[in-house]
Amino acid sequence: MEGCEMSKMQTLFKTEDHIKVAELEKMKVSLELQLKEMSKMVEEQQQVIAMSKRDPLTGLRNRAGVSEQVDNYLRLGNKGIFFIMDMDNFKSVNDTYGHLEGDKVLVKFAKALKRAVDLDDIVARLGGDEFIIFSPYPMEKDEVRDKARRLIRNIERELVTPGRLVRVTVSMGIAMAPNDGVIFDTLYCNSDKALYFVKNSGKNSFRFYDEIETEISKQKLARTQLSLAEITGKIRERKMEGSLVVEYSNFEKIYRFMERNIAREKREVQCVLFTMDINDEKFDEITVQRSMEHLQHAVSSSLRKGDVTTNYSSSQVLALLMDVNQKNANIVIGRIMDKYRKEAGQDAINVSCDAEALGSVQ
Repeated sequence: MEGCEMSKMQTLFKTEDHIKVAELEKMKVSLELQLKEMSKMVEEQQQVIAMSKRDPLTGLRNRAGVSEQVDNYLRLGNKGIFFIMDMDNFKSVNDTYGHLEGDKVLVKFAKALKRAVDLDDIVARLGGDEFIIFSPYPMEKDEVRDKARRLIRNIERELVTPGRLVRVTVSMGIAMAPNDGVIFDTLYCNSDKALYFVKNSGKNSFRFYDEIETEISKQKLARTQLSLAEITGKIRERKMEGSLVVEYSNFEKIYRFMERNIAREKREVQCVLFTMDINDEKFDEITVQRSMEHLQHAVSSSLRKGDVTTNYSSSQVLALLMDVNQKNANIVIGRIMDKYRKEAGQDAINVSCDAEALGSVQ
């Protein structure tokens, strides 16, 4: 009898053990499924992020993808060459053959660009017919010139289409890091100025940013007369984002103009000065320059098209906030400072702000 009871107890224990093992197996399978699902979700999210940094038409990096990569490289103090280019007469292609044909030309340009660049070059399409190449290594100017000529020649050769009446050529602007900038936005801005100079000087060529100032002065002396429609048409060719960025002498003229008219028009305008504290000896010249570029970008990109900004010195930025009272100006300043600290990261230097309403001091 006792043996029978013992056998029943052993059977009972074995049954309970089997149930526990089965439950553990189920839990294991469930966890494995959850892990697979999580892994799949992470992979899909990574694909979405990767796609968001690619241009859907050409497959090249877009602005978000390339700016992050270039800034990460430059943050280490590295040198590099920034080429920006677009197609001359691209608008004529769209107008003559339609936008579908224009898209084909853009794809063709992207493929030609990828074939023409060097192995380590970073290539991107920023929008429209605007493309960039960033060469992540130092080069002598003669080497850069040779590369620019080779790129333009090879791309134009592949853009030739039999039967098309409109000839597509390439214009290019060049900026060199760190001399012409140590973040993506500054290099883009300066190379774009050089590109703009090329577009107004006959197209189908290239220029370095550091070489255009003297030539611009010469051009002013030789500038021919145009009609009002031609002048305003040229002015409107470049779209403006963020605040109007001007040289200090022009800022001073705008300030005086606004001060003269502000009382009559009953407008509120705030003048704000951003000043970096560079007295600390731990900040070297490159760090100050890099931090200043972040501050410039944070200020100009955070403001509206009607606002005006300028660099007063190597460590100060001035801004005119149009139609803003003191309370709203403080909100804008806070937004700018948050953006500056986020973008500058470890390069951030303490910045103080002073604001004053125009017309408050006579």
